[in-house]
Amino acid sequence: MTESRFLAHLHAQFATPREQVAALVHRVTGSEVAATQRIVRGYDNEVYRVDLEPSTRVFVRIRRRPGGFDDELWAMAQARDHGVPVPEVIGVDEVPDERGPRAAMVITPAPGRQLKELLPSLGPAERRAVLTDLGRVIDRLHQIRTPGVWRPDDDGRWPDPAGVRHGYIRDRRAEHDRLAAAGLTPTELEQTLAALEPSLNPPAADFVLCHGDLSPEHVFVAADHSVSCLIDWGMWHGGSALGEFAYLSTTFAPDDLATILEGQGRQLDDDLRRTIATATVSLQIGHIAHHVTIGDRDGTDQNVAQLRRALATLHPPTRH
Repeated sequence: MTESRFLAHLHAQFATPREQVAALVHRVTGSEVAATQRIVRGYDNEVYRVDLEPSTRVFVRIRRRPGGFDDELWAMAQARDHGVPVPEVIGVDEVPDERGPRAAMVITPAPGRQLKELLPSLGPAERRAVLTDLGRVIDRLHQIRTPGVWRPDDDGRWPDPAGVRHGYIRDRRAEHDRLAAAGLTPTELEQTLAALEPSLNPPAADFVLCHGDLSPEHVFVAADHSVSCLIDWGMWHGGSALGEFAYLSTTFAPDDLATILEGQGRQLDDDLRRTIATATVSLQIGHIAHHVTIGDRDGTDQNVAQLRRALATLHPPTRH
């Protein structure tokens, strides 16, 4: 099953009635709804594009699982206050559900064009301008310190860093059978699990605000090739720049990643490449296990391919 078919099947299992979406938007904005279109994207939220009378547009994100948007709003506010462009939040409310009310957020559209759509049309100079500015924006984000690692609990307490790291390594090792089910060879399994201890992610100290889901789909670009908005903060966390780089290595081409890092004054030399690859291997274990668990074969294969690229950096083929 392709990723688009898998997501369509997944999202078909939950849907807020359109009249409830319209009522939510009317409560938050005070405007009448002209049209509503569902956007099938991601695994954790329902997303709707809503056109208002006479010619305004907003987006609605509705949580599938219990909980609100307070933490995400905090992260976005921190980013905004430090010059990182984020969507404007118009309001937060709830929609009824048989399992209990679900949190909903109404936001403005991101200005500019989506980088995913823009990249294929960019010339070398324009591409470099966009990616180096993205590097600068990410560096600005990573100047924001968080009180701890990962996220706070409902009482505002951040978890113990040593406990987070111990639990992370334990849980990733426990996913051995899912990695095997994904098609990893015994040698690949050994190399993958061996990367957990030396990986510097999760970090033990010096926690910074991370977006957690930076891909060309979540970056918007203005006409002058500057980054105009970073959207979808659902995977934000307190972590490390290295962890963010590891995720970027799975969503951007290697040359593009090098250009992003140049925007921060970093050079992607062999040492940094190996450090990022080690963190990437560690990161991909959980991603692969998740896709195996939910039965997403296409997503599994994509994450396995990214894992193997990172392993090839750490264990290059022997030349005879």
